[in-house]
Formats: sequence, structure tokens, C-alpha cells
Amino acid sequence: MSDKRVMKRVYYDPSHPGSLGGVERLCRALKDETGERVDKARIKDFLSEEDTYTLHEPARIHFPRNRVFVPRPLNQFQADLCDMQALSEYNDGFNYLLTVIDVFAKKAYVRSLRKKTGTEVTRVFDSIFEDSGTPEKLQTDAGKEFFNKTFQNMLKKRGVIHFATGSDLKASVVERFNRTLKTRMWRYFMAKNTRRYLDVLQDLVHGYNHSYHKSIKMAPMQVECTVENTLQVFQNLYGAVPVRYSEKLKMNFKPGDVVRISKVRGVFDKKYEQSFTEELFTVHECVPRVPPVYRLKDYDGEPIEGAFYEAELQKVNVAPDKIYAVERVLDERVVRGEKQKLVKWRNWPEKFNSWVTADNLMNV
Repeated sequence: MSDKRVMKRVYYDPSHPGSLGGVERLCRALKDETGERVDKARIKDFLSEEDTYTLHEPARIHFPRNRVFVPRPLNQFQADLCDMQALSEYNDGFNYLLTVIDVFAKKAYVRSLRKKTGTEVTRVFDSIFEDSGTPEKLQTDAGKEFFNKTFQNMLKKRGVIHFATGSDLKASVVERFNRTLKTRMWRYFMAKNTRRYLDVLQDLVHGYNHSYHKSIKMAPMQVECTVENTLQVFQNLYGAVPVRYSEKLKMNFKPGDVVRISKVRGVFDKKYEQSFTEELFTVHECVPRVPPVYRLKDYDGEPIEGAFYEAELQKVNVAPDKIYAVERVLDERVVRGEKQKLVKWRNWPEKFNSWVTADNLMNV
């Protein structure tokens, strides 16, 4: 079965058992209808050209990710800002908590802020570094509170390498600490019938730092910078370090492949809505990690920040006669007697807005 016209007829007939589903459903329906052997590869190629399939294919959220090895204390910190505005009136107008954790030692530091400006974040980070010592690297999200001139200058003076979280998930170690801190905080609220945390914030942090942490098999305060202690913590954290690369490592994408990116999802997003971007990207580089990751470029050839796992990408085949949806018409003009329209393409960045001949637009 290789006739795409038959595949299209079956797939887009709402009453047909093989309609509007996945590869297996269409394959089974075609075999039942024709009695012929069905080539799944051809069905996959057909569906990879259909936006109705590629945009709505379920996106995976939980899948293996690269393991990051942090070798010693003060090697890498993670930081985050917790929004506490709902409790501001009970805590002297403080709206945020800056949480910082040593990824290796699991030791945490917390400061309260009224504003999340670059100046305020720099001030409290300086106070944390005075307590903790200066790390080699700092990982945060890409928020403006961290990526601003004041904060960056402070890090540069201290010689700290700063980088942003590059995937849909946030920095996992500090996020886990945030959950622990808030759990203890809300239990305290219930026990004391209060919503004021400011007076006991450092007590809560002290309790965390002196309590047993199952990943390092000791309390964070027991982690030291001695060789013997560092080796013990490393062994507790990572055990036997696996081989990172293999000659047999399978890469399912190659440079030049056209892909969509999985959308960032919340817990309550409707699974039947679009799961992948309408904007298309091109694989630029294959990085042989375990599991592999890929670097992308947009259709203008500009690199996309970060790297992407295979589960976050979906390969598509772009048919020569592919029709792109227009979001709206922005302007009109006549050039040498030819009517043209400036269009915004649906769910593509504005930089891709372009003039097209009016005759090339169609109503669907």
C-alpha cells in the first residue's frame, strides 16, 4: 500500500476506523480495507507530512536525561527565586525568597527580598557568597533578575561561570530543596496558626542543613572539603560512574533533519491540544551523550539556545506543496501591478513575517 491518496482519504474520514489516529490504527485499517500488506515506513512518512498528526502527537514529559556529575563542594551552585507575594502582608512586605544550594554538598542558603531587581539580587547573593564561599559555577533560569549588568558584573569579579537551565525542566536540585523548605514552612504555619515565616526562616534552613540527606548519606553540614570526605560523598552520590560514550550509540536524528519541538506543558494542560510547535527547526549538531542531545537552528539559520533530547523533538517531512497557515494579514501593497500582502504566519515568530503574492493565498 503506497498510494497517499488512499491514506489521506482514510485518515481524514471521521467515520473511518483508521481516521485521525496514529501509525498502528491507520496501518490496521488499511490492511483490513485492502487485504494487502501495509508498509509501516510509508505510513510514518505520510503522517510526518500531516500537520494534524505531527502537531497533536502526544509529547513525552518523563524520559531519561543526561546525568550531571559535580565532583566537589563549591563546584556548582543552583539558585532560584520563590514567589512569596501571597504571604507578603504577614512578612514585612518581603515578596521573594532567593534559594541557593551547593549541588554536591546539598547545603542550602536562603535570603528574603522585597524586590527581584538586579541590584537587590546582587546584594543578597553577595551576602550568601560571604557565608558559603564563592563557587566555580552557578546555574539559574534565564530570568532578568539573574541576567542583568549588575549581577553579571558581580559574578565576573568573583570569577563565577554563570549558565542558564537549557531544558523545559528547571534546575532540579534547588527545585527539590524549594519543595522541602515549603513543606516544612507550611507545617510550621499549621502548628503555630500563623503565616509569618520571616522570624524562623534561618531556623528552617538550619534544620535542613543539619538533617540527614539520603543522597549523600549524611547531613549537608557534615560535608567537608577534605579529599577523604569528598570521595566518600561522591561515592554516595554516584556510585560507579558509567561509561559516557559508546561507539554503538544510536542517534535517531541527523544534521539537516527538520523537526518540531515539544511544547512546555503544565500539569493541567489539555492533552488533545497541540503538543509540538508549528514553527519548524533544523538539526544542526548531534551531541553523543548518554542519552544523545541535539542542537538546532531556526529557519533563518540562527542557533537555538540549549540542547534537546530526542523525546523533545519530532521529525517531520516537509512536502514541496506544503501549505502554511496565516494568522493575520498585516498590510497590503502593489508592486509593479502585482498585489501583495504582508502576513503573520500562525505560531511563527514575527521575524518570519513576509510579503506574499495575493494570488498565493487561499481560503480553507
